[in-house]
Amino acid sequence: MNKRLKYKEYVRKTGSVRYNFVDIALKWVLVVSFGYLGFKNARFGKIEAHQTVCAFAREFLMRSAEIAEERGCKIIHGIVDSIWLKDTENRTPEEFEEVTREIAAEITESVGIPMSWDGRYNVICFLPSKAESDIPALSHYWGIKSDGEVKVRGIEVRRRDAPKIVKVAQYAFIDVFQGATTTKEFMRRMPKAKKTLYNYIDKIETGKISREELTIRQRVSRKPSQYKVNSYQAVAAKQLERSGVVVTPGKNVRYIILNADANPEFPENKVILSDLYDEKKHQYDRKKYVELLKRAFENIFPFEFPELEELIKSNIMRKSEQKDLSCYIE
Repeated sequence: MNKRLKYKEYVRKTGSVRYNFVDIALKWVLVVSFGYLGFKNARFGKIEAHQTVCAFAREFLMRSAEIAEERGCKIIHGIVDSIWLKDTENRTPEEFEEVTREIAAEITESVGIPMSWDGRYNVICFLPSKAESDIPALSHYWGIKSDGEVKVRGIEVRRRDAPKIVKVAQYAFIDVFQGATTTKEFMRRMPKAKKTLYNYIDKIETGKISREELTIRQRVSRKPSQYKVNSYQAVAAKQLERSGVVVTPGKNVRYIILNADANPEFPENKVILSDLYDEKKHQYDRKKYVELLKRAFENIFPFEFPELEELIKSNIMRKSEQKDLSCYIE
């Protein structure tokens, strides 16, 4: 832990890529060590130890919340090692920043665990849990800091299996809200975010998209012969094996979706390896990629968008119609 904190501080000051990876490696050593405490077959595992760590964590989190509330802040979200605070005393951004830095120092002194001040957010959106739509998920959120830095957790841009076009589009949706500082201003920019979505849908519909933008990368979890269901990665893994490559669990496969609704008797028509894809010979599944794009949009904006289904089904996304369409949505 001490080593990791020193590397983390060094990376903040220097931006070193090398030590950033060391920091990440040490983080996962700590995460896995904690997880194995509750694993009955681990040599150093002991469920009482796992429960004790959780008990200390709850106690420290409650104490941190008390300190923040004593200084006129409201806890809007909190997870294992982080809390997000909102001002309740109408302080200026500079005053609020100073107070929250003092809170971090006070928590460090009180609980004995170093707390760092991460930043002040202009926009923060905690996304709802799929199981309980009224409750925000602990690790699914996106935000824009006062210095313009975007922070995301648990959405498509953080997933390996999301195609590049979806990741680029999702960042574009978020960038629409750069500089917004109030809920009212946020909502005023929603039509522009929707228009950005339409532009990317149009790009997919008209075929103005490269092989790299379409490619999906997934990790194979078993040998190709062991797959019982012809999922995308299963079909891609079998294609890769037939090409002469030894496919083992943990290996990545890169593919493009050709027909998501292919006849189950001919699963080979579902996808093609990215390296074998030829824009002149093959046609990607436009409907499926639009669906992935739409899902990426809806996942970061917890609102209802019934009109999107109608627009996609009617297949009328063309640049000549986008102006009228935007007006209708507004």
